[in-house]
Amino acid sequence: MSVCIGDLMAVADDESDDECNDEYEPEQAQKRNDQARRKKLQAQSMPENQVQQAPKCKHLPPRLRGELGELDFLRKAMGMGMLVSKPWGDSYRYDFLVDWEGKLSRTQVRSTEYRSWRSYAVHASVYVRGRAIPLTAKDIDVLVAYISTRNIWYVLPVRAFSPRTALSFYPDGSKKGGEFEKYREA
Repeated sequence: MSVCIGDLMAVADDESDDECNDEYEPEQAQKRNDQARRKKLQAQSMPENQVQQAPKCKHLPPRLRGELGELDFLRKAMGMGMLVSKPWGDSYRYDFLVDWEGKLSRTQVRSTEYRSWRSYAVHASVYVRGRAIPLTAKDIDVLVAYISTRNIWYVLPVRAFSPRTALSFYPDGSKKGGEFEKYREA
């Protein structure tokens, strides 16, 4: 059975509404309980070998993909014991301030899921009036590149790529050489 975040939130809202409003709206509470019972019975009556599949998205919009990459980074970094702060708004050219062993780093997270030939590409730039402006040491300290479909992370200091505007990663090797492989997380 597929469950959406919206469904979970609706259930939580219904439960909190039930606790607060049952004594004032008994008819509404009864209606909600009937609906919940009906859904439960429908789920139980479905044959065990028939599983309802969640709808699959072919491609997520780039902004949402980026937000999910940032969320993955946040989870990973905090799981490693790093203190991670997110600046308010989108006015800065970095996504996070990361405190690791007392050192602060302005960190830009870029994620990709698309493979072109043997490489995965990420932008090391921002667009200003239609022009790609490279990220430099004035903007960030570290760029984290995440290949989401393979769960591969690269952590590059800005000096390793600046002033380029695009970076290519070769997790499966390359005849030209994978210059950023030394920054790949083991």
